[in-house]
Amino acid sequence: MSKRTLKSTLKKQLFVRKLLAASIAITLGTFQYSAINTVYAQQDEHGHEHSQDNMRKDDHEDHNESAHKEADNHDEHEHGTEHKPEKPQDEHEHMEKDEHDHEEGHNDEHSEESGKADEHGHGHGHGGEEEEEGFVKMSAQQQAMAGIQVEPVVYESQVNEIITAPGEVVSDLYKTTLLTTQVDSRVLNRKVVLGQHVKKGDVLAVLYSLEIATAQNQLKVALSEWNRVRNLGKQTVGAKRYVEAKADAETNKDVLLAYGFNQELITQFINGKNKYPSGAYPVIAPHDGVIMEDNFQSGQYLPAGSTIARLVDESDVWVDALLAPEIGQSIPVGTHAKVEIDNKIFPATVIHDSHAIDEVTRTRKIRLIINNKDHVLHAGLFAKVFLELPVKGKVMLLPETALMRSSDGDWAVFIEQESGVFKQQEVELVNTINGKHQIQGLKPGQKVAVKGAFFLASEMAKGGFDPHNH
Repeated sequence: MSKRTLKSTLKKQLFVRKLLAASIAITLGTFQYSAINTVYAQQDEHGHEHSQDNMRKDDHEDHNESAHKEADNHDEHEHGTEHKPEKPQDEHEHMEKDEHDHEEGHNDEHSEESGKADEHGHGHGHGGEEEEEGFVKMSAQQQAMAGIQVEPVVYESQVNEIITAPGEVVSDLYKTTLLTTQVDSRVLNRKVVLGQHVKKGDVLAVLYSLEIATAQNQLKVALSEWNRVRNLGKQTVGAKRYVEAKADAETNKDVLLAYGFNQELITQFINGKNKYPSGAYPVIAPHDGVIMEDNFQSGQYLPAGSTIARLVDESDVWVDALLAPEIGQSIPVGTHAKVEIDNKIFPATVIHDSHAIDEVTRTRKIRLIINNKDHVLHAGLFAKVFLELPVKGKVMLLPETALMRSSDGDWAVFIEQESGVFKQQEVELVNTINGKHQIQGLKPGQKVAVKGAFFLASEMAKGGFDPHNH
């Protein structure tokens, strides 16, 4: 190999080595750059405090590197190599120690401020109000914003409890007459229609019966014999004959009365002023009322006992109210009540308290009477009954807004111990009267939060209440 060829080969090898060294340098530089970016990203995630720790760590590493360089320079200086003087190590350590002491002092001050905030309970967020177990403290402004209203509790006497119950208007059965045939009859003609108002003595229909005709004829015979015996006298015909003649006449009169005749019709028949032919007789209204039922037609045959019509006097109506059965509850006759029908209020009075429970509805029936002189109420209307029952003794009542459930599930109220200081106290719920709750467990004069108890309970549950949301 010639000298020139050897020199060219060495130059090529040197160029390849330089190129390889440059590639390695570039690769190492890219790796270091990626590592630095990763460190910065971690510093951003952990916050400023972690960043300061990393910076102090880097300073410490720089300090160690400087110390190593200083040691190398010192060795070089001993071997006669010239170099520039570096800062002493103890001076750098002193500065680092001062910075560390300053940082620890700042942390101590922060811990002291946190301790003071803990001593005040709520810190800056709750204005320094103090919370004790079972107590709630609220300023006047907070109470006004929460709508808290405080009132002293008292015993109330002469309280009437109002009980509501569904009801229905029914006819007054004591003023309802069911007109029936007493003997087999046939309808000759009718005089009224369904729903017609009639007066006492009005003729409703005219019927014919063979038995009526027979009874009328027998009465004629009996009256004729009685008149003959009476004219002859008791001494002439004898006492027995006299009594028998009189009894036969009276008996035949009673038969016609039993068949539906009234005294006026019998008198007309006896005097020969009967308006109807033999065997025909009228059905007469015994009182004022409305024809609520008519089960007959002209020419219809009606056996004995058939219903001709139902006559109802609507000057009074009944209301049957259905109450849930309650042992010991007494609703005396004469108790006043109010009945709501079609958004109108009518005064009523209890006239009957059932002593039996309905087997189907399992309810107790209370009957009331309403004066219906204007005939505006009719059977079948639905009603809502309000019964006023006096409560025995004295009771303590609170509105529903004053009662809350305690942590163990019992009913409780909030008592104002002093201005702005409330304490939860359990009470016993006895009854509900007119929308208010009868309670036991409080003394008269104690101040109770009758409104806003929900906010007090919420504050107790979460340890504080701040209307400003601080």
